[in-house]
Amino acid sequence: MRPLLVLALLLQTLTAQQDALQEKFGNTLRSTAGTADAVVGIVVKDLRTGEQFRLNDTEVFPTASSIKVFILAEVYRQAAEGKFSLSDIRPLTPAHRVGGSGVLSLLGERTVSMSIRDYCVLMIQQSDNTATNLLIDLVGMKNVNAFAAKNGCISTLLQRVMMDVAAAKAGRENISSPADLASIMERLYKGEVVSPAASKEMLGILSLEKDGALREGLPAAVALANKGGEIDGVRCDAGIVMLEGSPYVICVMTKMLLREQDGTGVISAVSRTAYQYFERKVNSNQYGRRIPR
Repeated sequence: MRPLLVLALLLQTLTAQQDALQEKFGNTLRSTAGTADAVVGIVVKDLRTGEQFRLNDTEVFPTASSIKVFILAEVYRQAAEGKFSLSDIRPLTPAHRVGGSGVLSLLGERTVSMSIRDYCVLMIQQSDNTATNLLIDLVGMKNVNAFAAKNGCISTLLQRVMMDVAAAKAGRENISSPADLASIMERLYKGEVVSPAASKEMLGILSLEKDGALREGLPAAVALANKGGEIDGVRCDAGIVMLEGSPYVICVMTKMLLREQDGTGVISAVSRTAYQYFERKVNSNQYGRRIPR
């Protein structure tokens, strides 16, 4: 048999092997999504090759605290325009205090002042709702929405402050889609949000250690920049997994959950499956032999 023909057949076989693994990956994700008695949306995208898997990616979901990624970005955008400095000290007023996650609502009234950047850190790392409401008041809800729209996130709307149950009952829910959240995370990774320096600093804040469903599916040594969220009937998490040689974006959103644990379980399972898929590919040679870095 001619050498060129042998090479062509070998390449065809290797391509078929890759396609088979990719198909198995997609089938596993679809099967995992089907285990939850809920609506599930998924985006997983390899930032090196562009390979991706999408399920209900343009479906609109309540974001819970994942909307805070867009608030963070608008804070940094306005700081870059000189409307304020991230190092400016702002007092915490009683009007911003709400319950839920975070620590600021537990501290003394009129005794807390900190920098705008510190409020950003608390908003992301502790998902502090009081810090979030202060930052929404600082930058303006309509400006957060304008930022999202300008960056192509057409399903994303910030329509209420944190813990405003009356607004949620009236239909003013904070919403987005897996496609939008995955897009803003990818743009942060590429340094395209505000500026390369601002994107890097925001990723640093998003990378601060915190518990969450995406993290549960990953080895402890693998870095993750993410923001999860949970409210009644909703669980979601969006981030970038910094897998060496094959970083990837992952976003999983769930709604209409009958059992809250189903949402967390699906997100963790998708996270674990995605990591095992990309890690196996990046740490194997073209013939499928495992050669870890």
